[in-house]
Amino acid sequence: MENLEQKRRVLKRLREWREKEAARSGVELFRVLSNDAVNGIAENLPTTKDALLEVKGIAEKKWQTYGRDILAIVMEEMNPGLFGVEKEDEETNDGETDGYRQSGEKIFTVADYLEILNVGLQQFDAKVIGEISSLDIRGNYLFFSIKDKKENAMMPCFMWGSAYKMSGVSLEEGMEIQVHGFPEIYKPSGRLTFKADTVELVGEGALKKAYDDLKKKLEKEGLFAESRKKPMPEYPQNIGLITSATGAVIHDFLNNIGKFGFKISFRDSRVEGALAVKELVQAVRYFKKRKGLDVLVIIRGGGSLESLQAFNNETLAREIADCPFPVVVGIGHDKDVPIVSLVADRAGSTPTAVAKLLNFTWDSALSKVRLSEQKIFNRYGEALYEKKDALRNCSENIEESFRLIFDRFRNAEEKLKRHLVSIGSAISRLKEKISQTGKVLSGKWEDHLKRYKESLKYAEKMLAVNNPMRQLKLGYSLVFAKGKVIRKVEDVESGEEINIRVENGTIISKAL
Repeated sequence: MENLEQKRRVLKRLREWREKEAARSGVELFRVLSNDAVNGIAENLPTTKDALLEVKGIAEKKWQTYGRDILAIVMEEMNPGLFGVEKEDEETNDGETDGYRQSGEKIFTVADYLEILNVGLQQFDAKVIGEISSLDIRGNYLFFSIKDKKENAMMPCFMWGSAYKMSGVSLEEGMEIQVHGFPEIYKPSGRLTFKADTVELVGEGALKKAYDDLKKKLEKEGLFAESRKKPMPEYPQNIGLITSATGAVIHDFLNNIGKFGFKISFRDSRVEGALAVKELVQAVRYFKKRKGLDVLVIIRGGGSLESLQAFNNETLAREIADCPFPVVVGIGHDKDVPIVSLVADRAGSTPTAVAKLLNFTWDSALSKVRLSEQKIFNRYGEALYEKKDALRNCSENIEESFRLIFDRFRNAEEKLKRHLVSIGSAISRLKEKISQTGKVLSGKWEDHLKRYKESLKYAEKMLAVNNPMRQLKLGYSLVFAKGKVIRKVEDVESGEEINIRVENGTIISKAL
């Protein structure tokens, strides 16, 4: 049950840590650790580098970036309140144990013990001021020592080349610096070293000199030239915003930005100290990958030269100069203009000034619309006044025209009534005439029918008298040959078939 509870605590802590690390770095959760890796760590509870590397999703690169943080979380949850870790017994091939408990004592290998110490030492991260007493730069890493100016004390330091480049400081012996990091024991030699992740100059004189040197360098390269600066879009809408989420600056900016349908994408970042450089650079790189961005805004409140060192960084300045879209910076300072303000396409004295800069074209457009609206109304009023008499005359003309039209309608109505009366009388007369004509036609029709009937009876009688069949009844006959009536002897040949038609039939015979 205890082991299960430990796994649950580790899983919860890892998830919380991953969310914070992803938000700090500006990346998705899986870019820090995949779900499989988180679950694998919680399941196996690794307490050494080798054990952690056996977890799926953890490679050497992950170890370099997050390994010690992960081991610290595991050990803290497995041994609350203890600066150490107890391992379960694990038999080796020769029967010995590796990092196990014997007779109530904790036994470790040298490497495992030093790893445990290094994980515990991470809680002693700090900022340390000292003077560089020795310096050895070796490509992608460097060794240097810093000493106390008042006491007889010296501390060896190690720093990766990428972190050194990000800091934007050129180290020299005798230079007073401030480093941030944590102590670490170098296993091969057992030597305690301060592992620095940031370095910055100390003293306004040194900061001013570094500022002037960088300013001259970038100015010589043409990064401040107006010719390379990108023009502001006429009506920006999609805005990228980089600043701290906890400061008052973001509220000032949002309160002063106009309501013109702006779409603001926000990226939280530190804006003060050497640690801010990495977050600012990551935020700028994040927006450089975004499509459709009109302008990028970077703002913070004013401050001393020391507090604005993140904005006098060469890496950040070059990232801004390389942006494909305009960059507007709002960082106030009484004396020296920050380097990023000189590199940026536009710079405002304060975040509020930047907001007004973004509003400017929209405010101008709105003023033009309102002015045009007023001009339209004024011109319309003037036109009405100028055309008042014309409108009155037109109105009178229209009224007179309608009066004439109505008079014509009334006259036409009277004429129509009179014509309707005349038409009614004509129709009555025509109706009477049609009635009389019908009677006449009826009488004449009957006379014609009577005459036609008599003619038909006479024709019928004549047909009866002249009907050939009547002659046949009287004893006569009709002789046919080849369908023709035979009238003479010459009409028929000897032996030819003839048809003799009598009253009640036909006799077939042959001619002799």
